[in-house]
Amino acid sequence: MKLHPTVLVVAAAVVTGLTGCGVVGATTTPTTGPVSAGLGEPAKAPATPVATRQQPKHQSTPAPSRPPASPTSTPKPQGPRVVSFTVAQKPKCEEGTAVFRAKAVPLIIKWKITGADSAALSVDDTTGTPGTYGPVARTGTEEFPFSCSGAVGSTETHTFAIYTVGGGTQRHKTLKVSAKVLDKGLGTN
Repeated sequence: MKLHPTVLVVAAAVVTGLTGCGVVGATTTPTTGPVSAGLGEPAKAPATPVATRQQPKHQSTPAPSRPPASPTSTPKPQGPRVVSFTVAQKPKCEEGTAVFRAKAVPLIIKWKITGADSAALSVDDTTGTPGTYGPVARTGTEEFPFSCSGAVGSTETHTFAIYTVGGGTQRHKTLKVSAKVLDKGLGTN
C-alpha cells in the first residue's frame, strides 16, 4: 500500500497535536529529495512543504527553580565612616585702610561621622595624631579665627583633620584651607 506524502504529513501533525508535543510557530520549507515515510518505503518528493520544528510547545521537565537574584549593588560598609568634612565658611584676612577697615572672616568647618563612638579634631598637626585640637561630637561645626601673620601678598594655609574614635577601624579626612594676606593691619608699616 502506498500512501501519499501529503497524507503522512497531515497524519503526523494530527498525532503530534493530540499528544500535546506540537510545535509553536512552525514554518514550512520545501524539501529537495525523497523523504522517508517511516513505513519502510522511500517516499517521493512531497507536493507540499514539510513543517519544520522551531520551539517545543511544552518542556518535558520543569526548569529548576533558582533563588531570587541578589541586587548588583554592594552593601555599604559597616563601622566608622566620615560622611562629610567640609568648609562651611571660607576665611578672609583683615584688610583696608584706617578709615575703611574690613574685619577678618573666620573659618567655619562642619562634619558628620557615623558608626563611631565619637570624633576627634586636629589642627596643623604634622604627626597625624588624632585629636590634637580635642574631642568633638560626631556631627558638628567649629569656628576658627584664621591666622594671617605671613608677609603681605603671601598665602596662609592651615590643615584640619577629623578622625573617627571607636566602633572599628579608624577613618579620617583632611582639609587644607588657605587665605591670602592682604595687609598687615593698623599700626604696622
